[in-house]
This record gives sequence, structure tokens and C-alpha cells, in this order.
Amino acid sequence: MLTPQDISTAAKRLAGIANHTPIMTSRTLNEICGCEVYLKCENYQRVGAFKFRGAYNAVSQLTDEQKAKGVVTHSSGNHAQGLALAAKLLGVKATLVMPEDSPPIKKAAAAGYGAEIVTCSAINREKVAAELSEQHGYTLIPPYDNEHIIAGQGTAAWELFADVGELDTLFVPVGGGGLISGCALATAVKSPNCRVVGVEPQAGDDANRSWRKQEIVSLDSVPDTIADGLRTRFIGKHNLAVMQKYVHDMTTIDDDAILETLDFLWTRMKIVVEPSAAAALAPLFTRQYQSNGKRVGVILSGGNVDFQAIVPLLTARQATPEAQEPTAMLLLPHKPASRPHVLVCDPIDSAGLEILAKTAVIDHQPHISEEVLLEQISNFHAVIVDKETKINEEIIENGINLRAIGCLGASLDNIDISTARSMGVSVVNVPSSGSVAIAEHVLSWMLALSSRFADGRLAGKTIGIIGFGRVGQQVARRARAFDMRVLVNQPRLTPELALAAGVEATDLIDLLKQADFVSLHVRHNEKTNPILGAEEIALLKSSASVINPGHTELVDEEALLAALLNGRLSDAAVPEFPPDQDHIEELAQQLRNHPRVMVVPHATTIVGNRQRDAAISIAQQITAILEKKRPNETLSLELVPAELVVPHEEVDDKRVARLMNRLEKDGLLANPPITTYWDGKYVVLDGATRSTALKRLEYPYLIVQVVPPDEGRFQLHTWYHAISGGQRVTPRTFADLLQHLETIPGVIFESQPAAYVSQIFQDKNSMCYFLDREGSTTVAKVAEGYDRLTVMNNLVSSYTKWGNVERTLLTDMPRLLSQFPQITAVAVFPQFNPETVFNVASQGGLVPAGLTRFVIPGRILRLNVDLARLKQDEPLQAKRFWFNEFLEEKLARSRLRYYEEPVVLLDE
Repeated sequence: MLTPQDISTAAKRLAGIANHTPIMTSRTLNEICGCEVYLKCENYQRVGAFKFRGAYNAVSQLTDEQKAKGVVTHSSGNHAQGLALAAKLLGVKATLVMPEDSPPIKKAAAAGYGAEIVTCSAINREKVAAELSEQHGYTLIPPYDNEHIIAGQGTAAWELFADVGELDTLFVPVGGGGLISGCALATAVKSPNCRVVGVEPQAGDDANRSWRKQEIVSLDSVPDTIADGLRTRFIGKHNLAVMQKYVHDMTTIDDDAILETLDFLWTRMKIVVEPSAAAALAPLFTRQYQSNGKRVGVILSGGNVDFQAIVPLLTARQATPEAQEPTAMLLLPHKPASRPHVLVCDPIDSAGLEILAKTAVIDHQPHISEEVLLEQISNFHAVIVDKETKINEEIIENGINLRAIGCLGASLDNIDISTARSMGVSVVNVPSSGSVAIAEHVLSWMLALSSRFADGRLAGKTIGIIGFGRVGQQVARRARAFDMRVLVNQPRLTPELALAAGVEATDLIDLLKQADFVSLHVRHNEKTNPILGAEEIALLKSSASVINPGHTELVDEEALLAALLNGRLSDAAVPEFPPDQDHIEELAQQLRNHPRVMVVPHATTIVGNRQRDAAISIAQQITAILEKKRPNETLSLELVPAELVVPHEEVDDKRVARLMNRLEKDGLLANPPITTYWDGKYVVLDGATRSTALKRLEYPYLIVQVVPPDEGRFQLHTWYHAISGGQRVTPRTFADLLQHLETIPGVIFESQPAAYVSQIFQDKNSMCYFLDREGSTTVAKVAEGYDRLTVMNNLVSSYTKWGNVERTLLTDMPRLLSQFPQITAVAVFPQFNPETVFNVASQGGLVPAGLTRFVIPGRILRLNVDLARLKQDEPLQAKRFWFNEFLEEKLARSRLRYYEEPVVLLDE
């Protein structure tokens, strides 16, 4: 039986292959459901549904023999598409048995991946798939009743828990049971106290009944439901076994509830999912299932919608739309740069992709256009191409995160190497991988011919190489290692030939007269058709060997056969014919049957076999570069566009002006601002004055220290404000302060008894409360129709101007009076949530100054960056290269300090 560990293994196998799909939330949805709801959006998965996960996990584990024969499945659509793409990526033939009434969009998508589509009635699809498997030897990959499928599907929940932490309840749609089985196994490890609830359409409740009876219950007909992905008649035995052990409850929902939920997801949250996905949320959304948990996850299984069928239903439902509040949606950020992204622009062997997937997220876009590449390159840390795709100066300069360029061939003519080097981008290739392979074969054939028909030696003999391109050069290098004399004939003198040591350039006639071995390495064209005719062959020694790994018409094979038959030539190695060649001339067959002829693989066959080696070599080189941390990554320092750095609270313009003057005078940035990356922005935790000063001095890029917003890397506490009436001998009264504050638009003040203090912040309109020196409590609330954050900022600004404000953590008035004898009141604020602060800042807002107190694990000191160099006009990629070289030097000379103890961030 499957175990939770199988999900972990599948997650590693799918890393970089399957998309790490986003989590979405909505305040409106939370209010409707009465809990925090986290939607795992598998509609953003490859093929538009979770099914790709299981399909790839299953096909990747087939034997070579099984892959060669192909795979077959039965599916209404999503599994068919997932299997079609997985098979395409792994070079396996796929045959898909789909019901006649499958949505056209799903049929078209599956066919688009190169699969063969067989249609039949829905009730016979399992039978037809089994018959095809038996007839053709296909391996049947069922949609759900398969352990590899289950393990792959479970990675959706595995990612969900990794992103949002433990949950109280998880809702999963149920068709055949593959998704819920895998998700339940993942839950057992990642969130053991979480209840897993399966959801089915009422018309197809076979899984519900099976789970409750603890035996498989089969429906007589295919369920009639708008949730086409859940139209199964029975669940699998593997699925039921897992569900009995790990699933906590099952429920059903009718089509009206599914449609109502779908309407909300489409129109309010702007998430286009299919009815099968909406089914998982429907019990919660329509309040038909009561979840006691406060944190709830929902797997939205896919987004392959039959619009022609669904849109009319939604349109009819929306004929009398009700007024709805706007939805606030949050796309939870993933860990910044947790895995590098690699763009693969040209075909590459799957062996290379498997290596890359262990380190990086792979985006495979064969034949990508230059315009699209230029637009997307900034998202990638490495790019892999062959000779067809050009990586020019503009592309490299726009690759602000680019660290490596890999070329699958030997030539680098299509890559602007000088620009790459100036930007600190590594360029790696496979030097003459195909050329080396052919050369090694040529030397092995020479040894074989010599052993069979001569003295078995190469040393002291002469090789004549016709054509001195990449292959010819590699043959020459290896021949010299055998102490052979190397003669070369090249139609035109090349720099490689002119500078090659130990190689003698000669004309063709002299070469043929002197050579013991003649090896052909020229292109086939009019001038070389043939290059060895009857006259040229007549010039050869009778003991000579001819080796032709290339085009058959480079040699007059009739003349070659005649020379072998009359003893004018010792032996030859000639290429095999392609397997798809229908007709072979009798003379060509006679030549290859001659006892002194060795039939060898054609050069294209040899190179083709080396494509896998080239892919592995490039993948290993790229992986090594990406796994090696640059100095800025080790120190959590980033050089980023200034417009992405935003403060989270108000700054003092006077302090900013003073700092601007000091920075221009000193010319150094000693300590970088501390930030966290959130929703595309670097939110400043400490150093807002510094970052603002640099931005006003028109620095295009800033250096910041980045603290990840996850994994408890920092804490956030809220300061309270001790307010006093300035330098007066007699303390000013709270009545004076209140009179001043009552002029602020949008604030309502209410006196409250001391016993009410613990309940003040249960009212969402309460901004803070004031505890005056006499012990009375006054609550400040935001009036209806006013923006809470704006009013709160105005409130803090107003009492700051009225008197003196000191930060404190005390609310006990006797102790406050001891510390602040002139105190008028203390303003007590609710504890801020880090996510709230980050959301406000990333959207351009500010929280009141002097309220937040971050504690981070450590900070960089004494950086002392040359500001003139930082301001220099150059591409961001070049500037980052300079910054890493600067850091390497600082680290080497121990002139950088990292304070490792927790640091409380206060002022500049």
C-alpha cells in the first residue's frame, strides 16, 4: 500500500517539471465561509489541471521496453491531456480513449500534444482501453487506480501545505479517487491534525457510498452532472484503501450549488475553473457543510472549461445579479528565488531535463521567437539553446537575473560572448561533442581494419584527412596521439589548418599517394560528388584503407568495389544505409557484403546518440553554476531597481534632507536598508530614510538586505505611544489633547470602562485607545465611509505635533508615570500582522510612523559601498556583476561585518 513517503518522492521527481501553482485568497470569500480559505489553483497547472502530476509520475517510471511500445488510457479529458503531454515530454506514444461527449476543448488539447484519439460511448471506455492494451502491448495508465498516479496527484496538497502551513480542513473533489487519495497521504505528513473531506456531485456519489460501506459501489450509468471531470461510475481499489485510512469525511453537492460557486469564482475572484473544481469549494461556499476549522484549504482541480455548455448556464443565473461587494484577492508570494528558473529554447534530451529539474524550475519553449525571448528573459537565471536560437547583446542586458547560458553544440557563433562576460554571465557548451564522437569512432575503425587486414598498428603510419572542419581536427588530434603522420587536404586554407601543430597541408593527389588511411570529412555537394572517383582511388596504395563515415556519394562505390575485387585496395569502412530507405542498389549491397568491407554507423547516427550526452553535460554545468551561491546570495544582499523599494511607514522629510547631504559628502553607503520581498516589492523594515534619500538623489538602483518573509525569520511587535505635553512643568490634561484630536475628520471618540479594555479590538472599527494619567479609557474609532489607514495616520500625526511622543511597551500607568512624569496619556494600538503591513506597503500605502518594531535574525554592517560607482549609468546585469566582485573582495579581506544575534530595528 502507498505511504506518505511516496508523495515526498513524487514531489522531488516532479520538481521543475510540474508547475508550482499559486494559492489565492479572498476577504469576501472568508466572510462568506466564516474562515480563512486558501485556494490551491491547479487550473494553472500544465494542461490546465492537476492530472499532469500523476501522469508524468507514472510514465516516467515505465521501463524502456514499456516506453517503446506506448501507453493507453481512458479519460473524459483532463487525465487524457495530462498523459498526452507527459508522453510527449518523455518520447512515448500515447493512445487516448475518450467518451464521445467529452468537451471539445479537452479533445482538441489532447490531440494537440500528439496523442492518438479513439472515441467510444462513455460506458465502454474502460473496455476499449483494455482491448487496445492487449492488442498492441500498450501499458495501461488508468486515470486514478494506480499507485504512481495517486502519488503524483498528492503533490498538489504537498505544495499547498509547504506554502501556507498546517490547515484545519482540506476539501478535495472526488471522481475516481486519485486526487483525494494522494492529498490525504500528503496531509498525514504535512498537516496531521487536518481533516480531509471529499466532495462529489450528488448525481455521482459512488465514492461517498463506497467510503461509507467500505466496499466499491458501482453506478449503473455515467452520472449526469455539469462536473464532467467527476463523471465516474466507480472508484479504484487502491484509492478506496487509502481513503478508508486517511480520509475523514465525504459529502455531496448538487449542480445548482456547483454553478453558484462557479459564478463567484469566475465573476468575483476572476479565477476561471471548471465545474469539477468548483465542486470542492461548493459545500463551504453555500454553507451546506459546516467546517469547525479556522484555516481551510480547497483544491481547485482544473480549468479546462467547456464554455459552450457552461456560459449559457451562468448567463441565465446572472439575469438578475445581486449587488456584491468587491473581492480583495491576494496571491500568496512564493519564497523569493527559492529555486532558479531555467529557460530551454530548443529541443533537449529528457536526461538533461531530469538533471536540471533537481535544482531548477524548467520552462521548455522550443522555437521561441526573439521578441518573446526578449520579453521573458528577465525571469530566468539560465537559458539553454542550440545553434538555432541567437542570444544577442540586447537579450543578455535584459536578462537581469541571468547567470548562465548553455549551448548544446560546439559553436558559440549565435551567442554574444563578450557581452555575456562583461555582465558576469557564464557561457558553457559541449565542445565538439558530436565531432569528438565521430572522431573516436573513426580511430576505432582504423584499429579494427588494421587488426583484421594488416599488422594491427597505427604508430608510424600516415593518415590522410580530407576536410579539416571540427571532425577532421578531432581526428587529427587523436591520430597524433597514436604517433601517426597527419596529412590534410582542405579546399581552402583556414586559420585552424594554418595554426595546427603537427599537421601537414597538402594537395589531394599527394595525400592519396602517401596515405595508409584516408578518412573523409567533407560536406556532400556538387564539388564532392564524388571526391573519390575511379581516378582518385587508382592513386591509393594497394595496402591503403578508405574510411567514409559520411554521405555514401562522397565515394564512387562502383570504383571502390572494383578496386577491392582486383586487389588494388586493401579494405574500406563504409556507412550503413538509413533504416527507412526503401530501395538499395544491388552494387551498393555487394560492396557492403564484401569480406574486406566494414559497415559502420553513419555520422548522423553517431551524433544522434551523443545528443543525450550533450544534454547531460550542459545540464550538469548549468546546475553547478546555479547551485554555487554568489556572495550577495550568501549575504542576502540584493541590488534592485529603486522603484521596487518601498517604505512601510511615514518618513521625516527633514531627516531625509540631512541624510542626502551626508551621503553626497561621504560618498559611501555604510549599512544597507533591511527589506523583505513581498508581492513584487522590497518592503523596507529598517532604513526608510536611507532608501528615500537615495531615491531622491536619483539613484536608479539600491542595495538592500533581504529577510525572507516566511519560516519565522523575524518577529513584529507593536509600540505604544507615551504622549506628553511638551516642556511644561505642569502636565497637560487629556481633555486638552482630546479637544485637539477631535478636529480630525473621520474619528469618533468613546469613553469606555476599564473592564471593557480587553474587548476593545474585537470591534473592527477600533483603531486604538487612550489610557490617561487618571486611569480613564477613551477609544478612537474610524467613522463609517472613511479609510481606516488614512485616519489612523492623521491621528498619530496630530498628537505627535501636539506634544512629545515616546515609544513604550508599557500600559501600566503607575510605571508609565515613573518613566514619563509629564505623560498625558498612552495610545495603545492592536498588534499588527506582518502580512497586513507588507500588503499596505506593496500597494503604496503607509502605516503610522513609530508603531512597528521588527526583530530580525542578523544584519550586514560596514558595507561601505562607493556611491559614485553605484550611480554609474550601466545595465542592471553589469552592475550586479560589479557588486558581486566588490563583495568577493570585501569577504576576502574580512572587511565586512555580519551581526548574527537577533536585532531590534528601531530608527536610522
